[in-house]
Formats: sequence, structure tokens, C-alpha cells
Amino acid sequence: MNVMYVRSMTSARMFLGVTRALIGIGAWTAPDLTVRLFGMDPEHSDRFVGRLFGARELALAGALLAAPQSALAPVAALGAAVDAVDSIAGFDERRRGNLSTRATILGPAGALLFVALGVRVARQASADA
Repeated sequence: MNVMYVRSMTSARMFLGVTRALIGIGAWTAPDLTVRLFGMDPEHSDRFVGRLFGARELALAGALLAAPQSALAPVAALGAAVDAVDSIAGFDERRRGNLSTRATILGPAGALLFVALGVRVARQASADA
């Protein structure tokens, strides 16, 4: 990435992309630790599924951070849609009694934050186009 490209990134895009990348790296390289940080018990989670989640987060982060301005709005909107579905699934698991308060805050509530940021980035990109 060249310096001008990095400087042109909005803080929302940078925060969303970097945070997503860090979550992805953690979920892929240290699935048990990442599950613990999210407030869940690694003994009751599947490392393979956690690593799949990590790979998906890395792919979404890479797409968001590398997207040219012309592709940024749909890339950000796709990430927001994924996060919205994650949030619905997470709140359903909370309703079923499968998520602690910490896991709910960092999981589905955090996904709602990512939805808002993704929509913001998509709208800004559309306005700049």
C-alpha cells in the first residue's frame, strides 16, 4: 500500500479493517485464547469453526482495506450484511441461553457496531464517487 492510499482511508474504514484483521488473526492462530477473550469456554467450542471464522474475518478485512475507491461501497456493504446476520445469530443464541453477557457484548453487539461502521464506510464511499 502506498502512503497516499493509507492517508486517504477514513478512520472508520481503518478501524473496521484493522479490528477485523486482528480478530481474524487471533481466531486463526489462537482459537482457544480468542474464544476465552470473547467470554466463551474453549472446551465447548470447535477450533475448526473458529478458524473458519478467523479466515472469513481476514478475507473481509483484506477486501475492505485493499478495495479501490470504486469498489469500496459494495465491499463495505457486503461486510455489513455479514455482520448483520452474525448479530441475528448471536442474539438468538443469547435468547437460547448459550451466550454470557460478555460474549453477547463482544459478539452480536460488537457485530452491530461493525454493521454501523460498514454502512458508514459504504455511504461515504458512495458520496465520494
